[in-house]
Parts: sequence; C-alpha cells; structure tokens
Amino acid sequence: MPLPDHFLKIERSLWTNDADVYERTLVEDAVLVFGETGVITRDTALAAIRQENSDGRRWASVEFDDVRCVFATADTTMFTYRARARWEHETTQISVLASSLYVNRDGAWRLVFHQQTPSASRMT
Repeated sequence: MPLPDHFLKIERSLWTNDADVYERTLVEDAVLVFGETGVITRDTALAAIRQENSDGRRWASVEFDDVRCVFATADTTMFTYRARARWEHETTQISVLASSLYVNRDGAWRLVFHQQTPSASRMT
C-alpha cells in the first residue's frame, strides 16, 4: 500500500472512536488540539473516548477530501485533510480541517500531533 494511503487508513481508524486504536497509534506524549477541548494529552483523549463510548456516542460517517501527505524526513510525515463527519445521534455534519504529524518509531507510524480546526458551521 502506498504510504499516503497507509496514513489515510490510520486516520479512518482513528475516526472509529475506538480507545484501543488510539492507545496503539498515539505516542505516549502525543498532543491533540480541538476547538471543543483545547490542547489535550493522549490520556485525556483516551478517557474522553471511553466516556463517549459509554454514552453511546460514535461517528456514523466520515468523508475525507483535500488529502495531502508531506514527508518532512524519511521518518516524519505531515498528513492533512478536510473531514466531514456525523455523530450517530445527530442529523447534521461537522466539517473540520485536520492535520496529523506522524513519526516512524521501531517500524511503525505513530501519531505525535493532531489538530482539528472547524472549517464551517454545522452542515446538513
């Protein structure tokens, strides 16, 4: 699988809102930035995902556009895209611009940084 497709597969897996996927994919000192939460750590994200799952909150759909992959070094990659997603319990979608920074550690691509910036108000 070409590397940009590999990163797209990783990002899609993160949008399943599965805490185990986050735990395997994020480095221990990962930093995540969301408009709703501000800057959070991997542990904070894992706790939030587990709570969302307990509350029955999961993403029903997610679509990716404007996907770009830039290799800063052989072991460091910036992956960006626009996502439109909808929670199962909602009828409207959100639209965000997302950026993820990956490093290759011990032969596996791991997420170091992720940021989502709202790109428009809720969409129908």
